[in-house]
Order: sequence, then structure tokens, then C-alpha cells
Amino acid sequence: MPGHRILVVEDTELLRRMYHDRLVADGFEVTTAGDGLDAINELRNARFDLIVLDLIMPRMGGLEALEIIKSDPRLSPIPVVILTNLGEEGAIERALELGAVDYLIKNAAKPADVSAKIKLTLEHLAPPVPEPSTVSPSNPTGLAFKVLIRDREAEADALVAHARLQRRFWCPACEQELYLELVPNPDREGWYEAHLLCTNCGREY
Repeated sequence: MPGHRILVVEDTELLRRMYHDRLVADGFEVTTAGDGLDAINELRNARFDLIVLDLIMPRMGGLEALEIIKSDPRLSPIPVVILTNLGEEGAIERALELGAVDYLIKNAAKPADVSAKIKLTLEHLAPPVPEPSTVSPSNPTGLAFKVLIRDREAEADALVAHARLQRRFWCPACEQELYLELVPNPDREGWYEAHLLCTNCGREY
């Protein structure tokens, strides 16, 4: 799935380079981190579509990093695939309980297998395309399009400041990601009225 941004967290430099090179060759945008602490810093400064996370690392291990990721509403929706070794069944079980979507045994997984697992995970977790017909208080005719904004890209920070969004692009009431709802302007073809909308509680921002 070309264009998706992947964060690979692995403390062994050779493996990091191998995973990086294979994923880039397969069309992914890849950032690497050497431990959980570096991974958290990367996640808070850029947007990623999936995380490949080793469990045993210095400074901050994978389980501790996973707990932080899944407790942060801005990061928790990112799917996490665990990298582990044979004999770490207890850690795998704990990672799945925390919210990891799958795992790979490093000794048995080649870089091509990691890439294939990422593709399958992204395909499986891809959200359904929203219907282009929605009724809301600001759109009684029902025709509208919902678009997700990529946080911290382009002028996202300026929009957050201008709209005074308390939780960036997350609804402060129910912790769901906000959509930008575009309502066609009937008087000007190609123009839209826009507002941020929580599809869970219906609040507009």
C-alpha cells in the first residue's frame, strides 16, 4: 500500500536497516527508532499509519511504549504489529491485551514477511468509505463529504490554533477523531462550506 507511513522500532541496527530497505522498496514511507523512548518522540512529532514494535529494547521496551501509545487518544488508533522472539509468549499475550493487532516471530520472519504483514494489516483495518450523503443541522439537504485531516502536516497546526481546538483533531467530549465535513455550495460549483464534525456525538467545531 504505497504512501503509508510506517514507524519501525527495533534496537538492532542491522534489522532496522533490513526492514527499512525492504519497506521503502515496497513503496512505504519509513521512519526508524532504536527504542521505545525514541518511538514515542517520533509519534508525537509526525503522523504514522502503522507501528512495527520490538518488545525487548534498552531504555524503554516495547510493552511500556505500547502502554503509552494506547493510553494516548491521539496515538491509540494506530495499529501496532509486535516483533518478538521465541519464548516470549507471555509478553506477546500482554501486548495483544494492550491493543497490538498482530505479531511476528523475528527468527522466522524475513523482511518480505514483515512487509506482507503490514500490507495485510492495513488492508484489514482500512475504514469503510463514508457515504457521501449525511444529514446534519448545518446540512438539511444531506449531501456532504467527510474528510480526515492529517494532523501536524501542511497547515494543520495553524488550523488548530485558529479554531481553538482543545484536543487538536479529537473530540473533547468523546475522544473520537474529528472529520472535516464539506457541504457543497449550491450557488458556486466546486465550492464547499466546511466545519469539523464528530461523527460519534454530532458536535460541530
